[in-house]
Amino acid sequence: MGSTEKEADISIRNANRRTFLYVETKKRGVSDAEFKEAERQLETYLASTHTATIGLITDGDRVKTLRKKIDPNDFDYIADLPKYGLEASVKVQLVREIPEVGGERKTGLKSITADYERILFECHSAARDIDGLHADEALDEICKVLYTKIYDERQTVKEDVGTAFRFQTYGASNASEVASNIRTLYDEAKNSDVEKYSQRIPGYDRSRGVFKSQIRLSDSALYSVVERLQEFSLIDSPTDIKGRAFQKVLGPAIRAGMGQYFTPDPIVTLAVEAVKPRANELILDPFCGSGHFLTRALQFVMENQGAKLPEHALHEFKFFHLHGIEKSDRMVRIAMTDMMLNDDGHTNIRNQDALLSFDNYPDISALTDSGEPAIFDVVLTNPPFGSIMKQETLKMLGRFDLGHKRKSLPLEVLGLERSVQFLRPNGRLAIVLPEHLTKGKSGAFVRKWLADSVDLKGIFFFPEDAFTPFGAMVKTCLCIFQKRAKDAEPSKKPVFLCEVENLGYDATGRAKAGAEVAEAAAAFRKHVEW
Repeated sequence: MGSTEKEADISIRNANRRTFLYVETKKRGVSDAEFKEAERQLETYLASTHTATIGLITDGDRVKTLRKKIDPNDFDYIADLPKYGLEASVKVQLVREIPEVGGERKTGLKSITADYERILFECHSAARDIDGLHADEALDEICKVLYTKIYDERQTVKEDVGTAFRFQTYGASNASEVASNIRTLYDEAKNSDVEKYSQRIPGYDRSRGVFKSQIRLSDSALYSVVERLQEFSLIDSPTDIKGRAFQKVLGPAIRAGMGQYFTPDPIVTLAVEAVKPRANELILDPFCGSGHFLTRALQFVMENQGAKLPEHALHEFKFFHLHGIEKSDRMVRIAMTDMMLNDDGHTNIRNQDALLSFDNYPDISALTDSGEPAIFDVVLTNPPFGSIMKQETLKMLGRFDLGHKRKSLPLEVLGLERSVQFLRPNGRLAIVLPEHLTKGKSGAFVRKWLADSVDLKGIFFFPEDAFTPFGAMVKTCLCIFQKRAKDAEPSKKPVFLCEVENLGYDATGRAKAGAEVAEAAAAFRKHVEW
């Protein structure tokens, strides 16, 4: 301290042999002024030592305990320090506290309830405000932290009651030590994931290891997020509440510029209700963005079949049957996090371009003995809209029937053909498309190609402002197809057409009474039986 070297009366070290607690003792009967001076001296010890956070001063009668804040010159009194032998009322460490209940391993941490639904939003706000990040950047960082938290909980519940969680601020000296601990845990989670699955899933590290990028939050921002989140369990909390909590975070990020990756919830719900996915089916979104179709498909199966399925079938569905492809690594992290919060078991979302040649998806080919990509029972998707760039033309168009002898082609047309290519015979496709493809000369070649390979089951037409709150101005519709078996005759049944005038929100995204989505889905199911 300056030019003076002093020794504390007592220094207590942690497991890393760093001082975390200083004790200053004075002779019984010292004056108030002397006691106060000793307290100031204790504060200087704490402020000058990187790792020490707690100090105690006593003269045998009076006891004061200080806790250093992140700012080394600011202190709190710990007013309720218990006497020896009494139970501590202030937690000093988070541990797994309760035994097995009902055959399930539990964490003993708090569940996120309706009262705490804003906890993830508060974490996101802290990361955004402390480091000055854009909403989508902050969301990306929060996804990395949630990934780390889920890993820590899953590892700790395998251990005995009393095992300490590693995702916590307690026991660390300051924000920098907490951040270092969390970054180390994050690296361990990434390495464990790759080690566990790379031998089972071809190309796993290349396509699924999207948490390779480091946590970029500052020490103080990361500390603030961990401090808010540490006492809550992500694996013990109800799935619906976790899902809603994450959507509260996703909403601001979408409004901040991620709208091109987002399909409005009523449209997603309508698509899933129309194709009625089942637990024994393989489900794919080849342009999955934030993973909204996949999480809703998971929820639909759980709501309609979850209680009836044996545990093995449920595990198999969650672990093996939900698949996605997404070009943006940031969006893959967001989609994977949403799926993990919906208890998907393991998230099969690939960080790839869905328009590449099929040899870029060896793990999809490995799902069947034939090695063919046409293996999915259900495809749910909203492909990107717009014309492809010239430099991409020669690379992509040759892989598609609809690109034959064409110099350019809208991305939604390539996305439509690729979605059909992934479908097995009799497989079902729900896809969001620009309405102009359903009528007029410009889309005639697309409709002719479709007539040769699929049966059109229905079209839901949407208002012009359906995507306006999310940054798109194209008039859209939802088309439902069924792929025909080879040499099968085209269906002669009438096509279901429905004008959905009210999706439950207006052009600004605000809620609007009189939504017709449930009514439209029920009418379709009455008309079409799969």
